[in-house]
Amino acid sequence: MEIQRPVPVMQPWTKEFWKATKQGKLLVQHCNDCQANIFFPKKVCPECWSENLGWIESRGKAAVHTFTTMLDMVEPKFMGDLPYVIAMVDLDEGIRMTTRIVNCKPEDVSIGMNVEVVFEDVSPDCSLPMFQPADESLRLAGPDQEAETLETGAADIAMGPDNYQTILYEIGKTCDGGCTITLNRPDKYNAINRQMAIELIDAFRRVRNEPAVGVVVLAGAGEKAFCTGGDLEIFPSLAEHQNSLNWLSHEGLDVQRAIASCEKVVICKIDGHCLAGGLELALACDLLYASESAKMGTTEINMGILPGWGGTARLPRSMPIFRAREIIFSGRKDYTAREMYDMGLLTRVFKDEDFESEFEKTVKNIAAKKPIALRMGKEVMARSVDGCDMETALAVERNGIQWLTYSPDIQAVMDQFRAQPDQLTRQQKQQNICSDTE
Repeated sequence: MEIQRPVPVMQPWTKEFWKATKQGKLLVQHCNDCQANIFFPKKVCPECWSENLGWIESRGKAAVHTFTTMLDMVEPKFMGDLPYVIAMVDLDEGIRMTTRIVNCKPEDVSIGMNVEVVFEDVSPDCSLPMFQPADESLRLAGPDQEAETLETGAADIAMGPDNYQTILYEIGKTCDGGCTITLNRPDKYNAINRQMAIELIDAFRRVRNEPAVGVVVLAGAGEKAFCTGGDLEIFPSLAEHQNSLNWLSHEGLDVQRAIASCEKVVICKIDGHCLAGGLELALACDLLYASESAKMGTTEINMGILPGWGGTARLPRSMPIFRAREIIFSGRKDYTAREMYDMGLLTRVFKDEDFESEFEKTVKNIAAKKPIALRMGKEVMARSVDGCDMETALAVERNGIQWLTYSPDIQAVMDQFRAQPDQLTRQQKQQNICSDTE
């Protein structure tokens, strides 16, 4: 299984630094003119702007300046490491760097703690400098064992489209420029379990790196449901308060953010039942298209709770509040798609017999647009409806258009227009020469 550990981007002025990490050395950039020590390596000295730079080897000894413990809301590739400590440490050489504190229980880390450097291999070309307690009694294991544990954990949680267990990730299924992410538990009405939550987070963050994709379709497998919410198998574990909180603030919040902050236009395809957490997934999307026979609603209040994956917050922002209140307070699960459309929620409703063809036609139309224009349009509109004043929204719009205008592909079109005056001038000169000859 491929390990998807982040690898630093090497620049000519950082190459020596990363090369040394493979040899177990921590280098500090040094200005030979003003004698300043510099971190992170730069092209010129930030103190005197000199280019006369060299290197000194750090002793690798430091003290913790400040730190924070990461408990949630991290990229899926780091989930296996939670909880872990991010810290700023002061090296003996007078520089401060951001790093991770490893080989130590998070609760044992303290400000002022003495630490020393260790290295974790992340590629054939470089290793990451991290720090462990200088006091051996606070260590969990030796540096080699810690690095091995980190690498093993990364391998255990590495995932991708080829090994998703609960969703399908397909580029070009509906059309060019589109990616389809399908909830694939039809026997469970595509109910969300922990595995699906993690895979959805990974998939929506992964698709951001597909430059040719402008549209993502979120659909459900089978004919019975888009999604009926959380898997009932999860609920017994939610009786414990911490587990319940984690389900809301870890999986729930991260899934919402992965969908809503995806830079692509996310289109929800609602066919069959779309209830509770399923409706909350839909609410995080940009456009919602439903078949006429689809049934929708939020049922959480029937159990004495409320929608906790964004439903209670997003519904009143997606439709008139008096209607949103009814949906949440009633606990109904039989709202028809036409009712929801009339109440102001859905983008469009198509007749069942036309749903597939009309939906595909709509997606193809949007996916045919330039991905960068779709991305910027989504960003500008999102900022505008966030509640900023009109002048701010107009400024964001102007900046967005300027950003698009100077993108490479648009500039290539502009170059053709720039060349036209020269072409016209040459044609006019040729006509004048012909006239003079006559």
